[in-house]
Amino acid sequence: MYLRMVIGEMINEDQLREFGNIFKEECIPILREEPGFQRGDLAIEEGGRMVVILTVWDTRDNCLKHHSSRAYRQFVAKTQHLLIGDFVVKLFRLE
Repeated sequence: MYLRMVIGEMINEDQLREFGNIFKEECIPILREEPGFQRGDLAIEEGGRMVVILTVWDTRDNCLKHHSSRAYRQFVAKTQHLLIGDFVVKLFRLE
């Protein structure tokens, strides 16, 4: 299995809440339909404005297909204005 970590920093608290709502209400339902998707979690920095999205996938190929999908590009487009800079994306193999 593979874990995909997406890290971003929001501009302020209001935008952090907006980001969380978009992830929970729009992103998770789409992810549940993706082949190989196992789970997705949003972690918010305590006392800060950083977020980490963790998604777990059956295979590396499933993970990469999502990363290059229209759904992911739409998510980035919908949230980009909330970020300081760009997302950092890392992929890990789960042992």
